[in-house]
Amino acid sequence: MISPLVLKLGLVRFATSLLVVLLVNVLNRVLMVELGVPAQVVTFCFAFQHVMTPAGLVSGYYSDSRLLAGRHRTPYLWGGMLLSMAVMPFFPPWAQALGAAPHDRTLIYLGVLLFSLFGIGTTVSATAINSLLVDQVEVQKRGSALTVVWILTLAGFIAGSALIDVLPTSDPHWLNKIFGLVTLIVALTTWLAARGVEPPCATRPTPHAHRQRHLWPVLKFLGSHRQTLCFFGFLGATIFFLAIQTFLLTAFGGEVWGLPLAQTNKFGIYTSYGVIIAMVVGQSLLVRRSRRGDWSILVLSLLLGALTFALLSLTAFRPDLTRSLYVLGLLGFSRGLYNVGISHLTMSFVHPAFSGIFMGLWNLVSGLALAAGEMAGGILKDQIFSLVGKVNDAYGWIFLIEGVGLLFCLILLVPMRRGHYHFHLDIMFPKNNRLKQPG
Repeated sequence: MISPLVLKLGLVRFATSLLVVLLVNVLNRVLMVELGVPAQVVTFCFAFQHVMTPAGLVSGYYSDSRLLAGRHRTPYLWGGMLLSMAVMPFFPPWAQALGAAPHDRTLIYLGVLLFSLFGIGTTVSATAINSLLVDQVEVQKRGSALTVVWILTLAGFIAGSALIDVLPTSDPHWLNKIFGLVTLIVALTTWLAARGVEPPCATRPTPHAHRQRHLWPVLKFLGSHRQTLCFFGFLGATIFFLAIQTFLLTAFGGEVWGLPLAQTNKFGIYTSYGVIIAMVVGQSLLVRRSRRGDWSILVLSLLLGALTFALLSLTAFRPDLTRSLYVLGLLGFSRGLYNVGISHLTMSFVHPAFSGIFMGLWNLVSGLALAAGEMAGGILKDQIFSLVGKVNDAYGWIFLIEGVGLLFCLILLVPMRRGHYHFHLDIMFPKNNRLKQPG
């Protein structure tokens, strides 16, 4: 049974996904294909939404230790969402200007600024949502709760792609209209979902008075444990290799097969269906086998992901549209299994004493890995194309690199095979014996 709190928080992430769809499935395709902007310029600007993830660590630290308007988390949730929505109307005119002058440094810097502000907003709101899950959900149910939030996040990608698909595209100003309409929908959804997700501090059953109030001691404490370092190393490496193709798939469909925007926009739907199905299946498996089940799910996801990228590479070297659409679903399925495994593994490490800092650090590592992977995708595409001279071969080699990288990540998962690490908080809080590891 999904609790109302988890459903509400998931709906906020659902709304955020609608904004991300506009950027990932529409704006980047228009820039690369219709406007002919070099891929490395596009991915460079887009990646800055993830470069700004240190903002989540800072907001998580302050939300752990300080109140705003009588609450710890929701001021950051609201503030992050408002900032993300505020910058959306500026993207269409920026894209049209960049298409006319793709090497204009002023426009590139403007794009960096827009995506940086968008990234700050999404990171701050996501950190607040994940911290609320730790604050208000029982320890045994946190992994499942994060999985549900992730499923609703993916449902937002599907709904956003479907909405864009039915909107008219013949109007020369359609990009401005779509961005405006979707932003209004996001504002309404957020307003309905985010109300009442955090009670005032005075009525909170678990007081924040005993939270760790200093950032550096927490980071030093986390960094002193081998399994924690292995966890964040694994998190960063896997997300890096999974992110390389993020902004290339829709361009791949346009450049290799000549598909129109309406068709390549559906790529996100194919992968999202696979992700959701896999997350439901993976969650069901973990309910039956919780002991080290997340480790097994992660191993399976990486093996399946490597196989998927090998098949996707084959469809690039020998273009076959029908076969590729099935592979996109398989790509989503492997990513869905990964999402379930990493959700449960993450929640086995986090502790309420520093949930904001931990989730901010989680967003920081994953965000920087996303930024690095997305930038690498654009650079690899342009550089490999200049070497081989065939655009489909360039995509093929990129997919192969991703598959081999996921196999390498299996090595980083080995140290976590012997179960989950439990923090000994009496070492960190020698004067506060009331803080104990839950469960």
